[in-house]
Amino acid sequence: MTQPSFLLIVLLSTLNLASPEESYFPPQANHRPSIWVQPVAMNAPPFSSIQARPKLPVEPDEFDPREIKAYYDWRNDMFFREFDLTGSGSVNFMTARRTYKVWLDEFGTPVVLTVGDPVFFWIDLNGNGKFEQELGEMFKDSYEDGVTGNEEPYDNSDLQEPAGSGPEWTPPPQGGFKQPPCDSRFGC
Repeated sequence: MTQPSFLLIVLLSTLNLASPEESYFPPQANHRPSIWVQPVAMNAPPFSSIQARPKLPVEPDEFDPREIKAYYDWRNDMFFREFDLTGSGSVNFMTARRTYKVWLDEFGTPVVLTVGDPVFFWIDLNGNGKFEQELGEMFKDSYEDGVTGNEEPYDNSDLQEPAGSGPEWTPPPQGGFKQPPCDSRFGC
């Protein structure tokens, strides 16, 4: 046996001669965990000082008996739904969706086509019958993908502050606006 053929046999025996599919997606039976992977204990939350965010309920389907009221607000072009999820007789969950088409039917009732999932959620966490943003009871879902855990507490405090004085204008230093010279053709 010649030296190159011997090396070729040694190289081929060290390689796993599998089909291309098996080399990219090895079967589970051949899977061996790496020695570098170590189990991790998940006993304590990593950020125990952060208050846990409440889990939002999934919005009930259309015509659910827990829905108390549904209405279109033309001022901000949003469709709101109010719910009583606990059976207490008061609204304790509310959603708002963006709309993309609104028209009036033959009776003057607005017909509203909305985006599939809400952009805003309100939940009455303390049961006092009010949605209080400062208590973290309002959430926004920038992705509008339903309740998936990526909802964020909404803070519009920057919109609630009173308006400032605004920019001030001062006339130019030359004394301001000067009238053009009078032309007798225009009756001055």
